[in-house]
Amino acid sequence: MAEYFAFQAALCFSVAHILVRRGLVNSNALTGSVVSLATSAAAFWMLLPFFVPLSALWAPAIGYFIAAGFFAPAIGQTLGYLGIERIGIARSTPIVNSAPIFSSLLAVFFLGEVWVLQNIIGTGLVIIGVIILSSSKPANGQWRKLDIIYPILGALAFGISTTLRKTGLMTVQIPILAAAVTVGTAFLVLLAIIQMRGGRQALKLNRQSSGWLFTAAVVNTGAILSVFSALNIGNVVKVEPLIACNPLLTIVWAGIFLKEIERLSARTVVGALVTVTGTILVATVR
Repeated sequence: MAEYFAFQAALCFSVAHILVRRGLVNSNALTGSVVSLATSAAAFWMLLPFFVPLSALWAPAIGYFIAAGFFAPAIGQTLGYLGIERIGIARSTPIVNSAPIFSSLLAVFFLGEVWVLQNIIGTGLVIIGVIILSSSKPANGQWRKLDIIYPILGALAFGISTTLRKTGLMTVQIPILAAAVTVGTAFLVLLAIIQMRGGRQALKLNRQSSGWLFTAAVVNTGAILSVFSALNIGNVVKVEPLIACNPLLTIVWAGIFLKEIERLSARTVVGALVTVTGTILVATVR
């Protein structure tokens, strides 16, 4: 069942990425993030009283979900959207979804896990994939190589968040509660980021973008709940590889629905495949 929820999350994320890319044509990454998190937070908190006693909010493990929300979706998703905006969806999403690499590194340094040959090979493949993606020709217009830092930092944020989510779910095994607290925290953090970026003037929501972004937000809400459901009943090493494969689906959808926005070169596809293969190797180490 965990594998089912993980694959469902991957499918939803891939569809959301395409919708976001459409919306970002006439908007910006910060707006995409605030629409997504506001929609998800509202949905989870409205549903919460029907499924969970509010007394559960006082459990000590809730602190893990608060910390997780700070790292992702707040920081991680915003950086991921910036990556889509700056370097294109086909390059950005495989890099963001290399987050299990960082989860493994954290386990090695803070949990005393062993760094075996499979980890080394997987990490090497991810690095090679990132190099291939960053050296490919622009999907549409020029882009700065330095902008690849956005999806890389996004992957780090998601890797940290995943570790915190799983830790919390080991005590509080209620996915919708975990999702509500995590996304709610992320939304509050994002509001603070918006204030630092100039308030409402930093947002760019219009008729051309709103439909795409709100639809993406609804699909993304399903993806988030699927992630928490998968983590609640399955191990990270089994769940994360399936979720991390969503860039492959994203590239398929991009090739079908984003032909006029992005051109997929052979180098981009190879880079995505290599990155995802490395991620799966690292995440499936036992």
